[in-house]
Amino acid sequence: MKGFEVLARTLCTSADYCYAVPGYPVTELAGKAGAEMVGAEKVALEYALGDSISGKRVAVIMKNVGLNACADPLVQATTQGLIGGVVIIAGDDPGVEASTSALDSRYYGELAQVPVIEPGPDTCARSVEAAFSASEEFSRMAILRITPKLIYNEAVTETVPRKPGAGRLADPGFTMKGKVDLADSRITGMFNWSRDSGLNCLRGGVAGVGAAEGDSRIVTVYPPPADLASCERIHEIGRPFVFEHRRIMPPVGPPVPETSESRGFYRTFCRNCPFIPLFDILKRKGMQVKEKQNHHHISEKLL
Repeated sequence: MKGFEVLARTLCTSADYCYAVPGYPVTELAGKAGAEMVGAEKVALEYALGDSISGKRVAVIMKNVGLNACADPLVQATTQGLIGGVVIIAGDDPGVEASTSALDSRYYGELAQVPVIEPGPDTCARSVEAAFSASEEFSRMAILRITPKLIYNEAVTETVPRKPGAGRLADPGFTMKGKVDLADSRITGMFNWSRDSGLNCLRGGVAGVGAAEGDSRIVTVYPPPADLASCERIHEIGRPFVFEHRRIMPPVGPPVPETSESRGFYRTFCRNCPFIPLFDILKRKGMQVKEKQNHHHISEKLL
């Protein structure tokens, strides 16, 4: 089976919902996975976060440049947390065959402090479930970076069982700094996860990242696995991301998350907030905001 067929097959087991914005090189994957097509990447990701809060696992398939539009919810979700796993499947086009840039999605792993997995043909199926598990373990999104070399070439077909898990939302009693402290405190666990992952195979020589050829295999690209010094060279598809990050270390001694009580103030509206009159009206009339209509039905009406 081709790589996109293996990915789609595994998504049917690991994910409850799948959204996509088509474009090279992920159009075939989105169609094979039966993904619901959405008009914009940021909207698709916000749909996914809503599903996640209800405990559903969601995959969002997009091309490389689409990830730029998702930077805000991607970064914010790391601080706020999530419940069901959310995996962004980012189709990079390092050869600029049908894109406007050679954007390397792996750099968003460092920016948003999220786990990034780049599967090879022999780890294609297992990487999907690993990404969902990592998302839930660390209560943040995960990125699965794929390239045409993986998507359109042969890959190993495996039946990968789903491993139930659940993330956690940040405690509402924490200040924003406290939520950031909490998110940072989980980064050490991400380094341990990468070091111990069975997706990697480090035996010296030339290390191949993802679908790149090599004697060793590197799949958990952010944080990168430890002991890469034993590798003579690192072959990557696109920019030298793993090589640049091979010496990074986890943070030392993250602080205890700050609460509103410990800081000495309570949460309220910002000074001169323009939404205060609206909430005053709702309060006087005893009105409550109703849950929005199911977005699946909204999408059907729009189509």
